[in-house]
Amino acid sequence: MIRKIQTNVVSFQLNIIMKTLSELSIVLSIPTIIFGFWGMNTKVPLSNESHGTVVIITVLLICSILVYNWLKKKKYL
Repeated sequence: MIRKIQTNVVSFQLNIIMKTLSELSIVLSIPTIIFGFWGMNTKVPLSNESHGTVVIITVLLICSILVYNWLKKKKYL
């Protein structure tokens, strides 16, 4: 009986860890995709602008925050 309780506790903790890692991977996938696109050797918008990097980082932060809030609203987080 005690082993079953211990197994359930360990399983619950593992589920919490996996949920946290899934949340992080979802939120961090947006900057990864955009920076991957930005790193290609092709002509991309704002590549020749002096403030282009700041604009891209701002857009990335806004997108990540929006996805985080959307996931929180859906009760996934």
